[in-house]
Order: sequence, then C-alpha cells, then structure tokens
Amino acid sequence: MARRRKQNPAVARRASATDRSRQRPQPANRRAAVRRFNWRSFAWVCGGFTAVVAVLGLLVASGINHAGPPQPIPTVAGGELVRGQPPPDFTATTFDGHPFTLSSLKGQPVLVNFFASWCTQCAHELPFMEQAYRRHLAGGFVIVGVNGLENGDGVAFYQRFGLTFPAVYDPGNPGKISLAYIVTSSLPVSVFLDKTGRVDLIQLGALTPDLLEQEITKLSS
Repeated sequence: MARRRKQNPAVARRASATDRSRQRPQPANRRAAVRRFNWRSFAWVCGGFTAVVAVLGLLVASGINHAGPPQPIPTVAGGELVRGQPPPDFTATTFDGHPFTLSSLKGQPVLVNFFASWCTQCAHELPFMEQAYRRHLAGGFVIVGVNGLENGDGVAFYQRFGLTFPAVYDPGNPGKISLAYIVTSSLPVSVFLDKTGRVDLIQLGALTPDLLEQEITKLSS
C-alpha cells in the first residue's frame, strides 16, 4: 500500500508564495491597464467634444443663412429737436416697404412715436393710440411709428396689436432717426407736430388717453 509522501515545509511555503504572486497583478501591468483606460476615455471625450462643436457650427450657419434681409437705413436732415421749431426731417422705409418722408405731412397734425418690442409701456399705449388714429383719421390726424432701439422683432410686435398707422425702420442702437430726436435709451417717446410742421410737445414716457385726445383736439383746430 503506497504511503503519502510528506512535503518539506520550506518547499511548501515557497510554492504557496509563488501561486499568490501569479494570482496578483503586477504593478507594471496595473499601470499599463490604467494608461489604456485613460487614453480610451480621453479619446471618447475628444470625440464627444468634436461632435458638439460640429452641431453648434451647423446651428450657427443655419441661423446666418436664414437671417432676414438687412433693414433699410433712413436718411436724416440736419437740425435739432426744439419745441416751436421744425424737427429733423427724415426719409425712411415703412414696414410694408414704401418710402416715407416726414415733411410730406406738413399741413396735418402729426404724432411721431418711438417704440420697440421690449418696451412694456409701448405695449400699453399703442392700442389706444391706434383707436385714436382711426377716430381722427378723417380729420387729417396722422401717427408715424418709429421702430428704434430694437433688439427683437419690431414688425411682429407692431402686427400683434393690429396697428394700421405707418411705421418705419430705424435700425441701430440708436439709429439715425432716434439719435437726431435724442432717443438713445428710454422708450416710449412721443413728438407732436402742429399743422405748420413745428414741434408742439415732446412727451418722454407713456402717453395717457386723455393727454393724447387733448393734443389731437388742440392740433386739429
């Protein structure tokens, strides 16, 4: 009957240590694995960043390609805005594409009103201004809107209220007309002209229905 041979204890310890070392990854191997992981992660990050940049570029290019045509630049004559004197005359393009010259309205009472889509007080006064314009149109009263200091869509703002009085572009911040009429930061601003074409009233800030009706009555007499 064969007997089990006893193993030398020292040899057994060495064999056990050897087995454990084989099972444990070596430091060099771990560093190589970390390097492979880091480079792989870096490649993924770079790829994702490149894709985001490409998408943003397409969006910007699309916005540029779909940008509307440039707004026409008005011409403004010399002079200062002073009560009792003719205001600076201007020729501009209306929202419906027609040329308009302020001095062509001489002989009629006129309200020149500066507005923009961001102006909350403009949104308050424009509806009752439109109503007054329709009531007094037969008597010759005219409102001319000037879309100045605009940073949004002034035409859509104008259309939202169903306005029918003429309005002109004044691109820029401020534009040429706004600068000549000293409208450089705050809106609304209203300038009333009498039948001789001279400035009767300069109103800084919103109108009231009573003030508007009072001026129309005075200027129409």
